[in-house]
Amino acid sequence: MVADAKERLGQKHAGDPQKTVKLQEKTPSSTPGKRGKISSKLDNIGHGLIVLLPMAMVVANRSSPLFLACAAFFVLASRIASGAIRLDRSALRGVRASILVLVLCGVAYPLISLSWAIGPATGLFSWGEAVLPALSSALLIMSWRAAPPPRWMGVALAGAMLVAAGVILGEILLGFPLRRLLTDRAVDGFLYNRTVVTLLLLLAPVLVLVGFRRQPALFLGLLVLGLGTILLADSEAAKLGLLVATGTFALSYVPFLWVKRLLTVVLLGLIWMQPFFGSAMRNLPDIVVRATEAGHSRERIALWQAFSDVTHHFPVLGTGFSSSPHMGRHPVAAAIDPAYRAMLRIGHPHNAFLQVWVELGAVGAVLLSALILWVLRCLSGAPPDIRRVGLMTLMTASAIALVSHGAWQGWWIAAVSLAAALLTLRPVPPNPME
Repeated sequence: MVADAKERLGQKHAGDPQKTVKLQEKTPSSTPGKRGKISSKLDNIGHGLIVLLPMAMVVANRSSPLFLACAAFFVLASRIASGAIRLDRSALRGVRASILVLVLCGVAYPLISLSWAIGPATGLFSWGEAVLPALSSALLIMSWRAAPPPRWMGVALAGAMLVAAGVILGEILLGFPLRRLLTDRAVDGFLYNRTVVTLLLLLAPVLVLVGFRRQPALFLGLLVLGLGTILLADSEAAKLGLLVATGTFALSYVPFLWVKRLLTVVLLGLIWMQPFFGSAMRNLPDIVVRATEAGHSRERIALWQAFSDVTHHFPVLGTGFSSSPHMGRHPVAAAIDPAYRAMLRIGHPHNAFLQVWVELGAVGAVLLSALILWVLRCLSGAPPDIRRVGLMTLMTASAIALVSHGAWQGWWIAAVSLAAALLTLRPVPPNPME
């Protein structure tokens, strides 16, 4: 029965994340009887939570990990109830052993490094906050491989993002009236920065799902309103990400082999230069620093210098996972130049690549490099439009990670991993015979 259902759904993808999943009208709910009804309800709840995620972040900008985790739970439960996924090794069929090793090392090494970190209890919480959304997105990918999501999810998610962008834009233009109703504290546009970054990362994957030919009005509306919100919002990191995404879009029309080589050099270069990143940024021309003062460039350069100096004292194993918030009282602080020492109390270096080096050392840099190489390899086998959007998403996330946010913040990992999960989906045009 399950085999017949899979054949009707047209499931012809193996196990790699780059293999796309076609959105269909039919889902595991086609299983007859009570199990089919339960599966259908669970499926709708799970995908409904994904749709609600952008609007939830407008109200609570750290809510995305919870929504993503609950969505993954319900979608996986739906696949198990329908029989599309069995609780055995078959769920991992087709997944390369090298990928499993990379994932296990990426999860285990930060946990092991807590043994020499300051504040291991806090670090354990941060580890859980980081792993939860990443694992949730992996479960979504596995569930979508077994049976695709309903076709309405892409359109509904685009509509939810359109509403979220409209609310944020209205708030900015009207002086945050809704925020003032929700709180009596001082209100500033930075409260929407996390939501705006999430909208940016989801924008291109969702636009591909919607498709200009299938939904031209929704496509153009989301594109225009989304870009307008990003440009008017306070998040300078989102603006940088948008600029990089535009450049990558233009670059993606060059033969992919050359683009892949260039981006591999750029990304691996960024990772391995981090111990010297602060010193390099101190040599920026003053005109560049003045032009980027809106993004607190001077403070960031001092911050990067302080944390870059920390990597010189713990180059191999790092200071331990999630030790950045405690770096001001770490013994290494006494060895940092007094001109920059105070910046260690900021909490994190506002540079995810540098934070990996500070906390996980060269071992973490190796794991991060392996992840980048794997992503580029996945995109090599993707269809041209998915490859183009995948490159844009990868470079957008890298640009934002280079200048902003903590590396292990749950909302950030939820945004990146959900965007990656959506890139495994591939819609098909409606059947005119239906």
